[in-house]
Amino acid sequence: MHETKEDLLTLQALLDHSIEQAGAFLRASFQMPDHSLSARQLVNLWQGLHTIAFATVSAQGEPRVAPISALLFRGNFYIPTVATAARTRHVMRQPAVSFTYFQGNDLAIIAHGTATIIRPDHLDFAALEALQRESSGQSVQEWGEGVFLQITPAVLYTFARQPEVYTTE
Repeated sequence: MHETKEDLLTLQALLDHSIEQAGAFLRASFQMPDHSLSARQLVNLWQGLHTIAFATVSAQGEPRVAPISALLFRGNFYIPTVATAARTRHVMRQPAVSFTYFQGNDLAIIAHGTATIIRPDHLDFAALEALQRESSGQSVQEWGEGVFLQITPAVLYTFARQPEVYTTE
């Protein structure tokens, strides 16, 4: 776990705010807040890489979604990719993004927000690169002009059919 106490507090505030902002149907469907994960549970769950369905917007305003891996580092989600990828070009033109991670009907994590590009000269790049290598055995630099897309959620929804099975330690 790479999150500080402050990172966890910030993430928990986002989760709490998201529950407050959720519409009645989503609150009922996700059984909020009783079946929501805490920041600690989310961080403990999200160790290493997880495959998400990542959505961007094309230059023509058309939605595009594709599976890709994501990391959680210091309370933020990061997607390892390359500067020449279509998704990176989409983010450069229109930073609005969404992602969903799910395990059948038992677990879901949904984020809507914006993305920014983290290049090798960024302060966090080396730590992200090390985490990527630790998780996958690969470096984004091996793929070409490696970058990370940092996802800044405006809302972050979670659902766990059995939230008690996700550790808070």
